[in-house]
Amino acid sequence: MLQIRAIRATSLCTPGSSLRPLAPLLPHLQHVSQSRQKLDFRENIPSFRRALSSHGNPQPSLAKKDGSQRPLSPPPRKGILGRILPPTLVPPPDGVTSFRKLIALAYPERKTLACAIGLLLISSSVSMSVPYTIGRLIDYFSAKDAQLLLNLPPSIALAALLGVFTVGALANSGRVLLMRLAGQRIVARLRERAYSSALQQEVEMVEKDPGVGDIMSRLSTDTNMVGESLTGNLSDGLRALVTASVGMSLMVYLSPKLTLVMLSVVPPIALGSFVYGRYLKKLSNRTQEALGEMSQVAQESLSALRTVQAFSARKWEENKFSEKVANILDLGKKEAWASGIFYGSTGWAGNLTILTLLGYGGTLVSRGEISVGDLTSLLLYSAFVGNALSMLTSFFTTLMRAVGASTRVFSLLERKSAIPTDTGVQLPPGIREGVIKFENVSFEYPSRRGISVLKNFSFTIPVGGSTAIVGKSGSGKSSIQSLLLRFYDPTSGRITFNGQDIREFNVHAWRSMMSIVPQDPVLFAGTIASNIAYGSPETPREEIERAARQANCEFVWDMPNGLDTTIGRSSLSGGQRQRIAIARALLKRPALLCLDEATSALDAVSELRVNEAIEKILESRHTTSIIVAHRLSTISRAERIAVLEDGAITEEGPYSLLALRENSRFRALMDAQLQAAVQDRDALSSYSSSLDGQGQVAEEPGTGAVDAQGVDLFDTGKAQKVEEETPLR
Repeated sequence: MLQIRAIRATSLCTPGSSLRPLAPLLPHLQHVSQSRQKLDFRENIPSFRRALSSHGNPQPSLAKKDGSQRPLSPPPRKGILGRILPPTLVPPPDGVTSFRKLIALAYPERKTLACAIGLLLISSSVSMSVPYTIGRLIDYFSAKDAQLLLNLPPSIALAALLGVFTVGALANSGRVLLMRLAGQRIVARLRERAYSSALQQEVEMVEKDPGVGDIMSRLSTDTNMVGESLTGNLSDGLRALVTASVGMSLMVYLSPKLTLVMLSVVPPIALGSFVYGRYLKKLSNRTQEALGEMSQVAQESLSALRTVQAFSARKWEENKFSEKVANILDLGKKEAWASGIFYGSTGWAGNLTILTLLGYGGTLVSRGEISVGDLTSLLLYSAFVGNALSMLTSFFTTLMRAVGASTRVFSLLERKSAIPTDTGVQLPPGIREGVIKFENVSFEYPSRRGISVLKNFSFTIPVGGSTAIVGKSGSGKSSIQSLLLRFYDPTSGRITFNGQDIREFNVHAWRSMMSIVPQDPVLFAGTIASNIAYGSPETPREEIERAARQANCEFVWDMPNGLDTTIGRSSLSGGQRQRIAIARALLKRPALLCLDEATSALDAVSELRVNEAIEKILESRHTTSIIVAHRLSTISRAERIAVLEDGAITEEGPYSLLALRENSRFRALMDAQLQAAVQDRDALSSYSSSLDGQGQVAEEPGTGAVDAQGVDLFDTGKAQKVEEETPLR
């Protein structure tokens, strides 16, 4: 029986329309019911609406096991707004939900926080005893019949008060220490969880705007704000609450009449705090988003600083950054105006209250209803309570900021990747080789809907072979590798491994048998050895050295510290980075290796060394290789070549066959390239003749020769002796 959970009737209809029956949806979900999986309609609302629009409008119901219809009841409606407003207008309790999540974050630190709260009560109690003690001292020294603390002599009473104040100071220090430690641990855990969630997301989510900069803002600014609100801000809020409660109680004890005057200012301040806090919550959310956009602009420009400087685009980048800063400044101005009006109004109301207390309190003193010491204590308590109310306001507004920031953090924590990483079956033990098939695969990038990259693409990759995929730029060559690595999933169709859809495998298990050598390899800050053993830090040193030698990384041993040399992202040349990337791939012993333009940006010497390393991989029949390349020197090493045009394979076969076949699409691509190569050779021949008077160009070691007059290598059967450094354009 199909299990259906968490269904809101209102989420299945457009505004203003009535509910549609859910029964017609079941045929569309037959494959789900057969696998007895749970269904979450919220993930497929658009398709369900289309399915519903083609049916009538009877009472919504679900089919029972016996075939009868069970009415679908709307979800329960709680609260006053839920009873008054229509279901589609009931506002979701986002603030309450976010606040509960914030409290849940602090749960692991409950013992530490409980101790801190206990110390807070002690320190607050000591602080609240000060005004009362001052009042008693004033009365003692101004009236001979007044009593001091417990009828003690002044010296002993003052010494006792000093001891009490010392205990309060120690308690306050302990409170601050415990709160700060708890806050740091909460922030650390939150950042680790957020970073782990970011690494599990699909590539599209990280690469699109606002991208990396926005995620960095969530990991730093947002998490810090959330942690501070749960510890330091919570501590201040609790202290203010205790101070206000105890202060009010003592004011009632001293003079109920003056206390009523004090309480008259509380309701308007509380209302203003609520309105101000809600406004700041919205403003904080927008500000954090603006900070993320600013970070993204800075991250992009600084990571591409060479390009920025080479194109003299400093002003352009400064203007983009200034636009983001100006947006943040505008939001800051709005907050400044709101804060100024609010705090100015509350300050004026507080001062007016003090003046009223002085005037009315003086009248009570003159009547003999209270003493001067009582009035002094009451005025001090009113200042304490006023300060506590201000702290409560600050607590509430800071909490609203944290709720706004936490919304962004929780959205990252709770976001489910389009490509789940924690589901799927493991690969059968010992099975690392199999036939890979693309079966009627169509693909569109999520950010470019409507633009098909692959169209009903079908292709078979045999076990242990090497296949080169060639084609014009934008034909979808690299997209094939992205689909194999499951950076994306096909829009339609499927990719199978030994007949099983690769989407059924656990994504980590699937990728563990694959490796990639990208066009621009990424090296991380660390040693050469750590970069080669990336992802496998426990790899023995001997295996790292063996992989480095197999990848022709002989330059490593010319460095002062060898494999222990510390490098950065741009410390090595392109050829050296490529060979380290190949060593990384070899160390993994992949069953499937993807080479993505591994030699397109290298000079002839570096290309030769990289190709020799690739040759060693291709010689191993235990590795299936997919080569995306433009260079003829790399393409000719593949056992099979597939020509990709307009998202489909138009031609495939061995290099020698395609190169010599008349009307071959591969040959046409090569002819266009050879014309450019001949022009290059003519220019080189003329230059050489001007030097030594000869028309021959000396053959460069390690490369094939191309005649200066432009002999068609395909017609002479010399297809294997193609210029090494000639790219296929």
